[in-house]
Amino acid sequence: MADRLRFGLIGCGDFGWHLGRYILERADIVAVSDINEEGMADTLKQLDISVPAYADYRELLDKEKLDAVAITSANFVHCEMAVAAAERGLHIFCEKAMARNTEECWHMARAALKHDVKLIVGHKRRLRLSWSRMVELTGDDLLGEPLAITVTQYADMRPYDYPSKWWAKKELSGGFYAMLGVHVIDWFRAMCGNARQVSAMYGPQQETGLEYPDISHATYLMHSGALASLNSSVWYPLHRFREAQGPWAQCRNGGLKLVPQMDYLDLYWQRIDEDEPHHERFDINEDFDPAYRKEFGDFVDWIIDGKAPCLTREDGLRCVEMMDGAYLSADRGGELVKFPLHPELEL
Repeated sequence: MADRLRFGLIGCGDFGWHLGRYILERADIVAVSDINEEGMADTLKQLDISVPAYADYRELLDKEKLDAVAITSANFVHCEMAVAAAERGLHIFCEKAMARNTEECWHMARAALKHDVKLIVGHKRRLRLSWSRMVELTGDDLLGEPLAITVTQYADMRPYDYPSKWWAKKELSGGFYAMLGVHVIDWFRAMCGNARQVSAMYGPQQETGLEYPDISHATYLMHSGALASLNSSVWYPLHRFREAQGPWAQCRNGGLKLVPQMDYLDLYWQRIDEDEPHHERFDINEDFDPAYRKEFGDFVDWIIDGKAPCLTREDGLRCVEMMDGAYLSADRGGELVKFPLHPELEL
């Protein structure tokens, strides 16, 4: 296989061209696809490339000579697109959330296994400099294992106009946590490993235009014994999205907290045997690029050299499963829900 892989980019919304910039650092984009012709034209312009553009992604898969695809489309077509790519022997980079529900994730995983193709889900949050640093701090010689984590993501999501888009419908997006929470839930796993059980409750419905509950509190018990709580609201005027997701963590040997702002993130951490906290600042403009380059670079290296990647299809599936477990618990009035929801084949 050539060192320069040939990719098809499926999904030409804002994130399509954004991810495309990182794809072009390691591979070639030889075709794009989207039902929105204006979106395709804008993506080609933003990436400064001239390649075939297809309204039907199946036509792209059938006509172009590809090694892999990058799926940056809406959540409700992730599964069908990934399965179609796998059936054609193409490796798959799929943006998070992996799919709308755990069943679809299993369908994607089975297709990848059956056709012997590689599948990775782009959970970049755990790879950002600030968030990966918190994982690093849980080493035994620093803060030690996490015992309890809380993230209160009360955010003002009005600027994103989700009610007018497919995000507002659970059957299209996957629900509340697909919009606000998927990043944090995956990071819980990066910090603590898999979840054992969850209990969740919905708050009173607000007039946000979303067709599902828009306030939710969920607490996970992880197999490590740690507790991880995620408290969420989309109608909180004091925090914009970027300011709203700062974890606090109690660890075996100390604690940490992340205080995000629009232009930078402040990380504070301190061991129990220290008198003063450490302070590390991360510039927002430098926090993202290494994460995108890591996730996509690892995917390319996995295909070419077989090197184990930083993310796997299991990370994508287990994150959606944790989301589904919280929905199920909240729908049942806080009933305890145990994982895995669908004990199936090994990933």
